[in-house]
Amino acid sequence: MTIPAGTLVPRDARDFGSYQLLAKLATGGMAEIYLARPQSTSVAGAKDVMVLKRILPHLAEDEHFVQMFRDEADLAAKLVHKNVCHVQSFGQFGGTWFIAMEYLHGVPLSRMMTRLSKAQKMLDYRVVAGIITQACEGLHAAHEARDGAGNLLGVVHRDVSPPNIMVTGDGLVKLLDFGIAKARGANSRTRTGTVKGKNAYMSPEQILGKPLDRRSDVFALAVVMYEMLAIRRLFHRDSDFLTFKAITEEPIPEIRDRRADVPAGMRAALIQAMARDPNGRFDTAQAFGNAIKNSVSTLGGPASPQELARLLFTDFGDEMASRDEILKAADDPGAAPVSITVPPPRPPPLPIPAPQPATSGEMQQTSGRAKAPTGPQTPVPSMIFGPPGTGKVQLVDLDQVLDLSADVGADAWMAEGGTNLLAAHRWKSLRNAAIAIAIFAVLVAGIVLAVQFLGSRTSQKAAYANVPADAAIRPTIHDIPIDADTKEHDDIIALSKFGFYSVTSNSKTTIYVDDKNIGETPLTRLPLKPGPHVVKAVGPKGKSKLIKITIIGGQDTDSGSVDW
Repeated sequence: MTIPAGTLVPRDARDFGSYQLLAKLATGGMAEIYLARPQSTSVAGAKDVMVLKRILPHLAEDEHFVQMFRDEADLAAKLVHKNVCHVQSFGQFGGTWFIAMEYLHGVPLSRMMTRLSKAQKMLDYRVVAGIITQACEGLHAAHEARDGAGNLLGVVHRDVSPPNIMVTGDGLVKLLDFGIAKARGANSRTRTGTVKGKNAYMSPEQILGKPLDRRSDVFALAVVMYEMLAIRRLFHRDSDFLTFKAITEEPIPEIRDRRADVPAGMRAALIQAMARDPNGRFDTAQAFGNAIKNSVSTLGGPASPQELARLLFTDFGDEMASRDEILKAADDPGAAPVSITVPPPRPPPLPIPAPQPATSGEMQQTSGRAKAPTGPQTPVPSMIFGPPGTGKVQLVDLDQVLDLSADVGADAWMAEGGTNLLAAHRWKSLRNAAIAIAIFAVLVAGIVLAVQFLGSRTSQKAAYANVPADAAIRPTIHDIPIDADTKEHDDIIALSKFGFYSVTSNSKTTIYVDDKNIGETPLTRLPLKPGPHVVKAVGPKGKSKLIKITIIGGQDTDSGSVDW
């Protein structure tokens, strides 16, 4: 049975092994996402509600995708940290692999920044520091993950971006979507010519197809921090190629042009973390986080989880408000598989100008406009469901769900190393330019030929108009001889296609034949097609006279002199 995204699962289709599927949230590139709960409390690590991700049916027999899905689950299970979304279980049911993970009650950073831009607000430096330092802790824990023998796994997230950072209701910051993270020794191999990640947050080495390490994630998180400070996109452009070029080649805008009072230490840390050469960056996410923490020490330090929780419920109360409609419908035996509320697409956020100094721990109100912090994305339904243990439901953005293809948009899977996206786009642009030049050359050649053809026709007409009275007909009418004794049948037929018209005047006069300007008098033996014609003579001071004539093939018609 195919269940549309954004609807309750019919009661007879809810059983899924140890879990009960409540609602289908979305379908991604390789998996579908459900709101679920355990059939019983005996499921290890289970809570009232959770997110269950299962591989798409048509991919269940593809060994490559199955192995990639298992690698994701295996890696995520090793990443146990308060700032990383926790995977509760992994298994197989009915021939389908699935991952069950904790449900997060909160607001994705992408949504937060969009709302701030629309409301013409900016974040206080302590709030920025509070979110980034927690994200650094989660990243550092992932980078330091080890196998059973104590060896580093070499994890690189590769998709650190605002939709993959969640601020929860208790003030904790959670990293999401390790579905494309790469660990040394993973069983699956990325298919040739593909890399995945949100383009505007890729590191230069990721774009250029060079080997990646943890410093690539440091760069991406620094880009996120820049956008949190500016509430404006940093590298996003109108095309992938321009975005890649901005990341790898263009000067990085000075953050003080956007926030003039940014703490010096915060600016210095941001510049170092966004160094294009990985050797110029912080060696670890932890070192980056410590630098940010120190930069706001005189302001009271990074915002605490309690302060972040207060901010969420104060400024995002509508998104954090508890509701129970969906769970009530799910528990109603007679409920039909009704559609779940989907809000309208997000309005485009407004640009914002440079802010005024803010008070510690609070969000800062400003006037003016700022560009959207996030680029155009395929709208993902928002669902209404609630925090674990409350029995209530709550409006939450689905950006929190792992590995949604709709969230990734046009970004594609990408091979690790050897795939230079900038060069690939350059070659693509050169190819398109060559095709355009070839098409243009063909068009130019066609125009030249057309002009030459029309020019020859015009020259021929001009010759007809200037035949002297005593000239032979043969120079103008295809060399037809005028001697009646030598005329053959075909020559006579050709000659009969034209008659000749002549007119003179006693003053300068312009002659129009059938509203076409022919020239000035005297006009001698003008070739015209047989039949009636209207001649208009325009003389001194704009005076005009109309002359109606009838042309007979092979004969001359003379209107004499037009006197004024």
